[in-house]
Amino acid sequence: MAATSDRISLAKFEYPTLTPNLIEAQINSFNLFVEEGVKEVFEEINPIQDYTGEAWELQFEGVEWGKPNHSFRKSMELGLSYDRPLYISASLNNRKTGQTKKQRLFVTDVPIMSERGTFVISGNERVVVMQIARAEGILFYETKTSTSQRRLYGVKLMPTRGRWFDFETNKYGVMSVKLLDKRPKILLTTLLRALGYSSDDNLRRLLEEHDTSDLGLLENTLKRDATKNRDEALLDIYRKLRPEDSISLESAEAFLNSLFFDKRRFYLGRIGRYQLNKKLGVEKEITAENYVLFKEDLVSVVQSLLQLNSGTIPVDDIDNLANRRIRGVGELIADQMRIGALRMEKNIRDRMGTYGTDELITPSVLVNTRPVIASVSQFFGSSQVSRYMDQENILSEIETKRRITAGGPGGLTKERATFSVRDVHSSSYSRICPVTTPEGPSIGIVSHMSMYARINSYGFLEAPYYRVVANIDLTTMEDTSVLVGHTLRSDAKDADGKVVVSKGTKLTKSDLSAIEKAEITKLQFEPVITDEVVYLAPDDEANYSIAGATVRDEDMNFITDTVFVRSEGSYKKVPINEVDFIDINPGQIAGLGFSLVPFAAHDDPTRTLMASNMQRQAVPLLRPTSPIVGTGYEKIVADASKRSVRAEQDGEVIESDADGISVKYKDGSIQEYETDIFVRTNQNTTFTQKVLARKGDKLKKGDLLIDGPSMQEGELALGRNLTAAYMIYEGYNYEDAIIVSERLVKEDVLTSIHIKEYSQEIRDTKLGKELVTADIPNIGEYLLRNLDEDGIVRVGASVESKDILVGIVAPKGEVELTAEEKLLRAIFGEYARDVRDNSLRLPHGDSGIVIGVQVLDKEKGDKLNPGVLKQVKVWVARTKKIQVGDKLTGIHGDKGVISKILPEADMPYMEDGTPIDIILSPMFVKRMNVGQIKEMHVAAQAEKLGKKVTVPPFTPIDDEMLVEELKKQGIDWAEKITLYDGRTGLPFDKKVTVGPRYIVKLNHLSSDKIHARSTGPYTVVTQQPLGGKAQFGGQRFGEMEVWALEAHAVPNVLQEMLTIKSDDVVGRAAAYKSIIQGMPIDPPSTPESFRVFKSELQALGVKLSEIEEDIDPIEDAMEEEGVDVLPEGGDPDSGSPDEADSTVMGDEEGEELTDVEVSGVENDPNFEVTEGTEE
Repeated sequence: MAATSDRISLAKFEYPTLTPNLIEAQINSFNLFVEEGVKEVFEEINPIQDYTGEAWELQFEGVEWGKPNHSFRKSMELGLSYDRPLYISASLNNRKTGQTKKQRLFVTDVPIMSERGTFVISGNERVVVMQIARAEGILFYETKTSTSQRRLYGVKLMPTRGRWFDFETNKYGVMSVKLLDKRPKILLTTLLRALGYSSDDNLRRLLEEHDTSDLGLLENTLKRDATKNRDEALLDIYRKLRPEDSISLESAEAFLNSLFFDKRRFYLGRIGRYQLNKKLGVEKEITAENYVLFKEDLVSVVQSLLQLNSGTIPVDDIDNLANRRIRGVGELIADQMRIGALRMEKNIRDRMGTYGTDELITPSVLVNTRPVIASVSQFFGSSQVSRYMDQENILSEIETKRRITAGGPGGLTKERATFSVRDVHSSSYSRICPVTTPEGPSIGIVSHMSMYARINSYGFLEAPYYRVVANIDLTTMEDTSVLVGHTLRSDAKDADGKVVVSKGTKLTKSDLSAIEKAEITKLQFEPVITDEVVYLAPDDEANYSIAGATVRDEDMNFITDTVFVRSEGSYKKVPINEVDFIDINPGQIAGLGFSLVPFAAHDDPTRTLMASNMQRQAVPLLRPTSPIVGTGYEKIVADASKRSVRAEQDGEVIESDADGISVKYKDGSIQEYETDIFVRTNQNTTFTQKVLARKGDKLKKGDLLIDGPSMQEGELALGRNLTAAYMIYEGYNYEDAIIVSERLVKEDVLTSIHIKEYSQEIRDTKLGKELVTADIPNIGEYLLRNLDEDGIVRVGASVESKDILVGIVAPKGEVELTAEEKLLRAIFGEYARDVRDNSLRLPHGDSGIVIGVQVLDKEKGDKLNPGVLKQVKVWVARTKKIQVGDKLTGIHGDKGVISKILPEADMPYMEDGTPIDIILSPMFVKRMNVGQIKEMHVAAQAEKLGKKVTVPPFTPIDDEMLVEELKKQGIDWAEKITLYDGRTGLPFDKKVTVGPRYIVKLNHLSSDKIHARSTGPYTVVTQQPLGGKAQFGGQRFGEMEVWALEAHAVPNVLQEMLTIKSDDVVGRAAAYKSIIQGMPIDPPSTPESFRVFKSELQALGVKLSEIEEDIDPIEDAMEEEGVDVLPEGGDPDSGSPDEADSTVMGDEEGEELTDVEVSGVENDPNFEVTEGTEE
């Protein structure tokens, strides 16, 4: 049985750690969609009637889910979608005959969420990212016309579906609402009259008490209102909004009702109703009947507008999480399905009009569910929130499911998002991680949930706190033992007034027994921190004073009489009896990645951001180890990944091998668990499980049976603990570069396995069927060496770049056959036919071992695309050892690139001869991530003790615990030690900080990036080389590079770059020929880009003609204007050109340099003039 990793905690005392279900938000949201969301979608279009409303009526009566079409594992293996069918019962009523026909109809196949919170679409795991959006309902805001002299406010009414309405005040103190774009605003008194509050007295009675501002909003608006009763108000509104239509009272009333009270046009929704109730004090049940707007709601909106302008209620902060909510996967799918359902409804109505009531038709004739099928498949295939699962490692998997984006459908764009949207808000505390976000244009738009945050039923993020109470009713408590150690604020008296326990006493168990014996039910304590966990939404939290977790001791007592609390978005100091809640854990503000960084409080936030982001890029190693210094969350992450297997109950292992184990549980059941070995991920890394339990092991519930990828003994293990030294080494660690020992290469310490999938479809073409075969024309034996008799590469074969993986031939287009060819065709059949080689080859730069082959055949019933006969998939695994250029990082954002791999013998070594594994730059202090040194010192102490330790984030640490333990055991330890140079054996001048560092290998490997090109493909139009490694292209030599060569004065190199190395078609062919023949390279000719430029000008009607070489246009122009032209090499102050030549450079024959004129150096003793010499 696997040993569990026991750790020593360095926390001064243990704060409780909740064990959250990290993907609960995803699973709950999808389950809600399955149970309620689908029904709601179809209830919205119920019933569907024909356009006359007199012939047909279709009613959807209930949804039903079928069984999954395939298992999760089969869907992954065969490239299918993991989904199940959705059916709906429909009844069609003929309204003229009264006849009803019922049918069960297939709607669509809906992808199912796996237990890991993912979807499988065409064999690929995908995740739907949660979206954060403005909460529906109501928002109080300051209008754009507001000035510093006069503040003006508005109320925004925001339904789930429908038009938003702005109720505003203007600078003249008049209240109005914009109902339609490009139409006049409607006075609010006119609107209320139209709703039935017709007289001025009625309006005053409704609104007067709320209008306490000096603006006199109500009276100002009444003065502007020309209408006097309901009918006039209705007609006035209709006339202003529909001036082109004929006016009638009925149409005016119907129009107003359609604006506010038609469920199809204005659907407040569950969240909208909740917000309205909360902010306006409306008391309506949150049920489906109340998800629409009522007249009373509009009255409350106008009243709130008056209160807002009177200063009795505050303005909302749009960036507060109380006004932003999370839209989960279930809601996003339902929204997309609703689009398809509305299209389907229109199609059904159209079809109803084509059938008479005397025809016998069934629901299936009318219902075509293709719009729903298309909308669902479009959502999972191409929606902005449906992402290809990030499977770099198990941490990146979980973090993708906890990601929140403000983008997506109906969300923000990177260009439009302002600073305030991106910034951390006080309401984000313990709800959204303040650190984990991308570094690029998406910064602040994409974020992650904090560790303990959860989403409530309305979509608002909640944070957990402990309740603080002073007066306790013992009858309401399940466990009174939690009161032991707390101090009484007043005497505990029995029914006769006798003091049982006096005030100021710290309760003991015996005191508690005496209190219970005396039947005392109510006690008054100094503020007591209970173990009751309360989850608060942001708007609830605003009403309380909440202290941090570090204000209490181990017995849940406050350690000071006054504490700092968070209240109303700021900090203040209050007495402890004013505290309502305290944090559960000091690290609860952190997200998942952030919480895995030990000593994060000592790191600069930008470096912590890099650390939490880079952990998601860590490559699963061949033999990973968990960190010596962890934070305690490694086990939580490992369990949340669902990649490890634990015993479901007590039992015994009856079979165990690398492929899986069989366990017999105490209830007699036998459970078999298969292991995943060499599973390719979406990022081409490898997930492999490892069996830990052995045959005969006795198990207890929760024991670890199978370790997952990137795990060690049930803990997250992304990297390795390496012996590191902080020192300068020959300049090789300049700019954060890293020197590593050759031991890491030889012993596969940082080695990883990467698997790529190569797939090829065998199609039925117009010219005939493609054929998988090893008989490929014009291919040598060497390239066919790995193929079996069917033409498919053998499993276990070692393949290199350009090797054939699948031999495929396709028929060529044929011409009329000669008599000889017809004879050959008759003798040899199809083999004599001319075929084209369409084989699947290993791409340039790739190599590895073939670890799997799969052939899907249409004839065997496999599901393939139209026109595809077979599909062959080949998996090739490649072992990547560490090499120069690979990117490594610690867990403090201290990233670097390997600059040198030194032999072990040359690495610095310690006094006992132990060589260093990795040399890091001591200049890290400028990066302000000092947590790495704290980690190293603690890890060095723990390593000497043979222990692993836990440093919970933001928790007070006992720094001396390990030092004292080392002293007890008589073990020497020093922060700095003497190192010896491996090349000379001499000690270095100064002592060096040495210790274990947790090092992670990132998926930025030089083998994937390195690329070179001599000759290769060119673009057709410009004839310039293609760009990028994928196209086998070159590096762009741009404008700035041209400047660099100009600055270095290398014109010939520059001309080569811009001509024969680029788009000089003739020149490059001639240059290639010259190089092959060993001849001098001729001067370049005209580049193709210049020809394209000439063609562009010709298209504009401009002709370019080349200038003859012996004509100088400048001289011609000067001669035409009568200007003297200097003779070649002449000087204006000299009469003789020859004389001028001799004083400057000498003539072409290289005559002596004489008469050199020198000025300003007569007094220089070091300067000497000599006679000119032969050149």
